[in-house]
Amino acid sequence: MNEVMIETIRIMGIGMGTVFLVLMLFYLAVRGLQMLFPGNE
Repeated sequence: MNEVMIETIRIMGIGMGTVFLVLMLFYLAVRGLQMLFPGNE
């Protein structure tokens, strides 16, 4: 593969990793808020 393809795959991997990390942080924030403020049943 040429240098452009390798660089493109590297940037795509960083982008996908960042998206996954942000979604994980959002999920943990929601779970933490659910523990702090449980819903009324």
